[in-house]
Amino acid sequence: MRLLGWIAASGMLLGVCIGLIRGANLGPEYLAAAVLKGGVLGASLAATLGGLEQIALRGLWRRLALARAILVRTALYAPAASGVYLVVSAAFSPWIPWSLQRDMILPSLGIAVASLFVTSAAVALIRLLGFRVIRNLVSGRYHRPFEEDRIFLFLDLAGSTTIAERIGHLRYHSFLHDFIEDLEDSLLEFGGDVYQYVGDEVVVTWPLADARSNGRCIACHFAIVDAIERARSRYEGRYGTAPSFRTGIHSGRVVAGEIGDQRKQIVFVGDVVNTASRMQAEAKAREKGLVVSGALLARLDLPPDVEARSLGTVQPRGKEQSMELFEVVRSARTP
Repeated sequence: MRLLGWIAASGMLLGVCIGLIRGANLGPEYLAAAVLKGGVLGASLAATLGGLEQIALRGLWRRLALARAILVRTALYAPAASGVYLVVSAAFSPWIPWSLQRDMILPSLGIAVASLFVTSAAVALIRLLGFRVIRNLVSGRYHRPFEEDRIFLFLDLAGSTTIAERIGHLRYHSFLHDFIEDLEDSLLEFGGDVYQYVGDEVVVTWPLADARSNGRCIACHFAIVDAIERARSRYEGRYGTAPSFRTGIHSGRVVAGEIGDQRKQIVFVGDVVNTASRMQAEAKAREKGLVVSGALLARLDLPPDVEARSLGTVQPRGKEQSMELFEVVRSARTP
């Protein structure tokens, strides 16, 4: 809903700008009405198409290949945009004569269809790579390597080999596909960027310097737990079992930068990534849902409904100093 709000606000702002230009061409007596119409039209189009994209048809886009999704988006959204345009234009006919609006119908719809095609391609690309990854590549933020503090979350499916053997590798791929889709909403809500998919393991990262990410990596884990629990009956009906997973989180300084030419990728290099993987391995070995490092806990505030319990210390491979581990669980609810 927050995303829809931003989409509607952006559409309204763009519509106001277009209405201002259109009103100036029509004459000063139509300026106010044209600006108002532009704002209403922009917000209405953005909210309608954004709602279709993010709510009504979201599952459809996940099932379609990239090129087909772009074409289907354009074919579905063009009639919707046309309908919204005609309704808003009719509503403003008392202030802007229909004869003045009629000449703009075909050019406006042509612009709308072209914009929808470009926007659909952009949305598909964002879904493929992630918005923040594209933004960082375009802005050149990581063109030259530099050091930064980051949080890394490693999440691994439990019992994946057994499940794959029981249901078959093709159905297991579908199982894994559904699992990744179900956790993506939580990543979006808590601002996590997917760094890698490695088999049935997901690596997510947050910038530690971003104050908004303080504690959100912890909340994200439990949001994923809740999302999978809500979908449990669907998994059990389709695959005979529901996914369970172990999570490890650590933070520290890494070197971040772009690598590759034919396929650019932002890569984080440093012992922090390996140590975060070790946290996940400890969670698996100790049969805990979430294990985090003491170094991480010292740098963030826990969400109010969780608590940390010490698991003692471990000696990470290649390190001289031992690290304290903590299990993070939800606080006991009092009646």
